[in-house]
Amino acid sequence: MSTARQSLRTRLCDFRHSPDFAKLWRYGTISVVSTVISLTGLFLFYRILSLSPGWSNIWATVIATIPYYYLNRMWVFKKRGRSHLTKEVIPFWAIAFSSLILSTLAVRFAGYEARTIGSKTTRAGILLMANFATYGLLWLMKFFVFNKILFRSRVPETPSDVPNTD
Repeated sequence: MSTARQSLRTRLCDFRHSPDFAKLWRYGTISVVSTVISLTGLFLFYRILSLSPGWSNIWATVIATIPYYYLNRMWVFKKRGRSHLTKEVIPFWAIAFSSLILSTLAVRFAGYEARTIGSKTTRAGILLMANFATYGLLWLMKFFVFNKILFRSRVPETPSDVPNTD
């Protein structure tokens, strides 16, 4: 094996055992939970309650963002105590609102493009894919902002915070 390859493998192994990897792992888990809540809400609001694609996405995202904030704050980034309004809550909701605008535009566009499809269930599936793709693109960017800026820790994490993936 070449030296460059060994070096990359060593760095990846080191990262896998780092506190940042532990946070990324927890963040991914929370993202799955939030995505299930959001996509379920989107489907129900659109397919069952017959709201428009845009409003369905807005309501589903707002509902999913509430547990997303608290789970990220407490479990992923290990913040305790009261949330700080100007340092955490407002910036978090500004990021969530920006993401909501982008996903709503994507869902509305998908709904417009799928309007001639006869099956409402198929149209709902297309809306879910548009929402999922948009949030997938934003996922790593938001982790970086949350980890390095919004929920930045002043105290280094201990090795016990790193999950054992062996």
